[in-house]
Amino acid sequence: LKKTFFRLLLYPASCGVQRPSEEFVSCTVSLIEMSGKRDRNASTDQGAKRTDVDSKLGFLPRSHVEAKNNVEFGDEKDIGPFEDPFGDVIEDEEVDGNGDEDGDEEEGRDEDMEDVEPKKVFRPGIDRVEDGEELDYDPTAYDMLHRATVEWPCLSFDILQDTLGAARKKFPHTAYVVAGTQADEHDRNRIYVMKWHKLHKTKHDGIDEEDREDESDDEDEDEEGTDDDAILDFRVIAHPGGVNRIRSMKQLPFVVATWADTGRVQVWDLQAHLERLDKQGAPPNPKVDPIYTFEGHSGEGFAMDFNPSVTGKFVTGDCKRFIYLHNPSEGGWTPDDTPFSEHKKSVEDVQWKKEGEGTGDVFASCSVDRSVRFWDVRRKKKSVLKIEDAHPADVNVLSWHPLDGKLLLTGGDEGAFKVFDVRNLEAGAMAHFKWHNAPITSVDWHPADEAALAVSAADGMVSLWDLSVEEDDEVLAGQAKPEGAEHYPPQLLFLHQGQTDVKEVKWHQLIPGCVVSTALDGFNIFKPSNL
Repeated sequence: LKKTFFRLLLYPASCGVQRPSEEFVSCTVSLIEMSGKRDRNASTDQGAKRTDVDSKLGFLPRSHVEAKNNVEFGDEKDIGPFEDPFGDVIEDEEVDGNGDEDGDEEEGRDEDMEDVEPKKVFRPGIDRVEDGEELDYDPTAYDMLHRATVEWPCLSFDILQDTLGAARKKFPHTAYVVAGTQADEHDRNRIYVMKWHKLHKTKHDGIDEEDREDESDDEDEDEEGTDDDAILDFRVIAHPGGVNRIRSMKQLPFVVATWADTGRVQVWDLQAHLERLDKQGAPPNPKVDPIYTFEGHSGEGFAMDFNPSVTGKFVTGDCKRFIYLHNPSEGGWTPDDTPFSEHKKSVEDVQWKKEGEGTGDVFASCSVDRSVRFWDVRRKKKSVLKIEDAHPADVNVLSWHPLDGKLLLTGGDEGAFKVFDVRNLEAGAMAHFKWHNAPITSVDWHPADEAALAVSAADGMVSLWDLSVEEDDEVLAGQAKPEGAEHYPPQLLFLHQGQTDVKEVKWHQLIPGCVVSTALDGFNIFKPSNL
């Protein structure tokens, strides 16, 4: 008998309980048993050996980081007891049938399994963690999981393109990230240019060295000591005002644009700061001037995107409903005098088409007016296509498919995400999932898997989906489903929690299956073990 399951990571913060101050606890895997709180040194039901481990969820010890520009990372925290959520996972075995002893043992095992009742599936946002219960964290749900907090929340970030190689699988990993802060005072904001490295595999946390050696060697196995802490190197740039949105130019990653709460759009040359992450020497001056400033918007905004096909071209949308095109020119940029202005309310997101006909000239926008509009920069008088009521509430975010230029992914304030085929908008959404319990804050297509996508919401969850999956009724016929299993659609591959009000989520373009998210309480970078 072989049991099939998908993995979930559930944190108590979204389950109606307060996170303990000294523990980082969660539960994992779809079939989760709500059990009484166990002793920290207790073993599993089958006597499997489990040990307490130190979490590598903080990139650096606090004492080390505070000496560097007052940036604070999470302390190492102790993870609670680990438990196989099934109690037993039985793999396929070959039985030769020689000897009655084996037969008796198998018969006894079948009788024991008949007495086992299906375990309850925990449903975040619906079920509560009662007194005396605790959600346990299973590190095998992730190949890698690291988190970091900085001095002020960074509600927007971008992953910088690097030259370390594409489709890299070997651990430890390295990622370059740029982010902007939302500080309590105007002049305390900054841009962080960061290098996250020594991102070791954490899947074996809590497993004895002897057991670790028994496992097969994967091609992505960590080549260095996995007990080392992950490291964050960074450089800072003073930024006037809070950063609503930050984006890096794909062709020149050190060129970064910011949308500030002051109403200004600015472009920065961060080449010296980025290079200093890999070279020894004194940090560059944190007080640098932007290479371009645009003050034509009548207020602040959040929508911004660089053109992936035309170097330097980008668009910005504001809360007053206007979208401006910024064309690269000698010595900087030249903004168009006439904005795109068909939206009736705030423009929440914009993105250039990434693939297919119109790439380089076509972009999409979404708005509080519940519409999605498609624009061609060669025809500015009006949008070329539109979806008037794309969602029943504000349309917060959108994402063009990187491989199939006909598909657009959107997320709304009602907690749903949809997929539209721009060739047949009259037919409505070709996919519609209302699963999250709060507004969708970010959506992103997988860069290589045409059916996979990531969604974040204000309910503290990041969900990963595969839209090609369909439930097989014939396979499931006769199988008893545990209580609560119906809450999880078959397309839901992975559920990650633990952050407060997640604002953005992105797939790493060069590390397959790696996801980065930012929230009010910091960053997470993780790689699920089932992707």
